[in-house]
Amino acid sequence: MSDAFRSLALARPDAVAVIEESRVLTREQLDRLASGMALVLASVGVTAGDRVAWMMRNRAEVIVVVLAAQRLGAVTVPLSYRSVPDELRRLLAVAKPRIVACEAANRDVLTGVTDAQVLNVDDPAIAATSRVEVEPPVHTAEHVAERLGSGASLLFTSGTTGMPKGALRTKGDPRLGACIADGFGFSATTRYLAAGPLYHSGPGTCALMALSRGGVVGLRPRFEPADWLAFARSQGITASFLTPTQLRALVTEIEQGAEGPGSLTNIVVSGEPFPAGLKRRAVAALGPCLIDCYGCTELGPLACMSARDLLSRPESCGRPFPGVQIAAFDGERQLGPRERGVLRVRTPLAFEGYLDPGGHLDRCDDWASVGDVGYVDEDGYVHLIDRADDLIISGGVNIYPADIEAVLDDHPDIRQCAVVGVPDGRWGQVVCAVVVTDRTLTTEGVRAWLLGRIADDKRPRRVFRVADLPATGTGKVSRSRLRGILADAEELPSR
Repeated sequence: MSDAFRSLALARPDAVAVIEESRVLTREQLDRLASGMALVLASVGVTAGDRVAWMMRNRAEVIVVVLAAQRLGAVTVPLSYRSVPDELRRLLAVAKPRIVACEAANRDVLTGVTDAQVLNVDDPAIAATSRVEVEPPVHTAEHVAERLGSGASLLFTSGTTGMPKGALRTKGDPRLGACIADGFGFSATTRYLAAGPLYHSGPGTCALMALSRGGVVGLRPRFEPADWLAFARSQGITASFLTPTQLRALVTEIEQGAEGPGSLTNIVVSGEPFPAGLKRRAVAALGPCLIDCYGCTELGPLACMSARDLLSRPESCGRPFPGVQIAAFDGERQLGPRERGVLRVRTPLAFEGYLDPGGHLDRCDDWASVGDVGYVDEDGYVHLIDRADDLIISGGVNIYPADIEAVLDDHPDIRQCAVVGVPDGRWGQVVCAVVVTDRTLTTEGVRAWLLGRIADDKRPRRVFRVADLPATGTGKVSRSRLRGILADAEELPSR
């Protein structure tokens, strides 16, 4: 991306690149900041293949550090600014970065947790680089291939053991990258709003892809539905990346009377199952601008359904991008059309593997999987059912929460829902629904509404009410935290 952005900056230096609440940067200004940062990184010994970690809220300096690292052929390591010292110590022991870029607000959190040099981007000496005319040290290594505009990276994703798992991603494929950018509708006219944290793969990669196509990136410090809508209206935003949970919050805001932006053309929705009912509500609220995308941190974007076709096959997340293969497997046996199994993928953008806590790379296989369950139909459309980790086994029957959530999402009195399994002495686990509602409901009433709409063994035996569903930093529902709060949640009366 760095070479692409330099070309754009030279061609139209005065064009706007980044919009923040109190700052607007042109392409020339952003390029100059990146050039100065590249000199700073090089001065402390960063070279091709080294790792540059960063820990910041959404701000232009995130893009500056990423551009600078790319110009040196370095691997970026995004870290959550919400991390506590013990967690950071584990992550940094795996990543082994040469330098960690942070902002003044979280400088103290890094004290004593790493041997790497810590760079405070709010230091006046660093900020002064924006006023210096410099030619950046550009010697990107050939073996660090461009990846979807975001360059080589090491991203941490949660594992079943709870230990940090760093997914190393350096493989690039310009043709596939171009197909993905085209599928997302990114172009020189794109005005992209990054409201989700840039340290997560989806929001960050899409922001950098939009920028590399000549678009404008708007940055907000956090996702708040009313703020997102107001910023989108004021800035003529056309594109964004949202999880279904975030999208549902926007739709609810509009359904309750908020004004929706009239400029939206391509909103990428990904990160968790996207129910058909929500698709219909979202199109009614925001217009035909939604692109359903199936992908993951380790493997990148894999399939998408265009905004034009979104409601023609609402149960599917689209067809694979050119050059990507997706199939369902039962063990080592590849399954046929509509047979449910663990989805496996072949893609030129697959990560190299996970770094274990000792920093050793466990390489991934030719067919890679992150445990998603689904099937591919006879026309090649991918249907995502759920995560294997979220599977509920009740009385020996396999039950996927997303199947139930997709139906409950159409309940007229339920604003939001999530389904988890809870331990039970007789059944092993029983299905439990957690709902957000302003109406008076009973467990039996919910079960009666579901009668005939879903198999009887999938109907929740217990229903709880909460004010809000707990969410992760990316806006997904956190099932682990949800199970933890059930003890204090209000269980609906049986009748």
